[in-house]
Amino acid sequence: MIGEVEIFSCKEVAIMSDAVATAAQGRLDDIAATAPKDRPPLYRQLLDALLAGAASVAPTQKQPSPVLSAALGALVARVADDQAAIGIAAARQLLLDFVAAFGGWATGTAAEEADADAVEAVWRAALDKMQARAVAFEEPISAARERLAAHLQDQEQWSEAARVLQGIPLDSGHRTVSDEYKLRIYIKIVQLFLEDEDEVSAESYLNRAALLSSSISAASSPENAQLLLQLKASQARVLDFKRNFLQAATKYHELSYVTAMDEAERNVCLLHAVVCGVLAPAGPQRSRLLATLYKDERVREQLAGRVSGDAAGPGVAFAVLEKMFMGRVLRASEVADFAATLRPHQLARVADASATPGAPPATTTVLDRAVAEHNLLAATRIYNNIGFGELGALLGTDAARAERAARDMIAEGRMAGSIDQIEGMIYFRPPKALPHWDSQIASLCHQLDDVVDAIQKRYSETLSQF
Repeated sequence: MIGEVEIFSCKEVAIMSDAVATAAQGRLDDIAATAPKDRPPLYRQLLDALLAGAASVAPTQKQPSPVLSAALGALVARVADDQAAIGIAAARQLLLDFVAAFGGWATGTAAEEADADAVEAVWRAALDKMQARAVAFEEPISAARERLAAHLQDQEQWSEAARVLQGIPLDSGHRTVSDEYKLRIYIKIVQLFLEDEDEVSAESYLNRAALLSSSISAASSPENAQLLLQLKASQARVLDFKRNFLQAATKYHELSYVTAMDEAERNVCLLHAVVCGVLAPAGPQRSRLLATLYKDERVREQLAGRVSGDAAGPGVAFAVLEKMFMGRVLRASEVADFAATLRPHQLARVADASATPGAPPATTTVLDRAVAEHNLLAATRIYNNIGFGELGALLGTDAARAERAARDMIAEGRMAGSIDQIEGMIYFRPPKALPHWDSQIASLCHQLDDVVDAIQKRYSETLSQF
């Protein structure tokens, strides 16, 4: 007996039957009959007794049982309903204690024998009871949603866990929520959606996180630095999933230099940078990126040494990178080995722009398109001109598609050349690199002259003394 209220002992809870739910309700009624100031510790002791008894049940019995779930749900409901008597602050603290206690029990040693569906049911029932008074219980609701999301994540229910976190009240105005907390929740939602390859949902929360990042300093705490690092990693992954491979490769390469990450994680980012660089559309920008990656000492150390005996690993990625950088034609067998290392979204089929007009819509993979464009650029290093048929044989397609692929690359400025449709020939021209380089040097000299003039005008008196 505690005061005038009888609390379950561990032994009593361990031998619970279907009558326990009714008995728990009776104990709650007894607590309700006591003075309001005495109720909070009695509620807490009842919660501890229920969980302690559940932990002592034989391991062969799945936990929590429906009876225990009902008792816990009744306890949460009674505390939520009793807020007027015991006070909002006391009721809120009791619910936070429930979240911490049940969360600890569900993730502790008892979790090995716990019924995942029953644990989820307890969390959802508790949220339903608290949601009726969401304004008063925003903090315990947020804590419970985080616990439920973590539980669903353990069950690999990624999207459902993200949707649970979406329900956390972050902008209600009834409590102060720090930007750091908002950013942490947004990034977690992004990561969970990306696990299910739902880049559309992930991107909307990534945009929210990016807006908050400007108000958070990485130097203020290690936690903030870690959050901003996770944001950058999420941005790279979203670009990757959206098949914006050129920007994704750049982001991954930047991450590979971050010393706050483990060496293994940096190597993974480096590998992703190489893969995305290979998949990016052919052109001057990709050529510069591939040159940067190929000349990176770490790429040679971490990837080049694994070519032999690793047909589905980093060595294949380096072999393809090397051929692309050198401007060599990629063979079908090499492309097949590289395709085996790619993730599903990198093998997704996209519309084939080179398909015959008027014909049924055709599709191709991102890899096949990137390889075809690369081989087309490689042909410019071998031939001064080439016929449509010979180019089609080189690209592994028909003459009409080869012509349209060349036409598109010339029109987009990714390849220099001209097409003679009467003769069925493509004439390649070397890119005008020197004029472009000269214009960049001239622009730099002009900007330097402007800086010198500005300094002379601002500090004319000082300069006149010399």
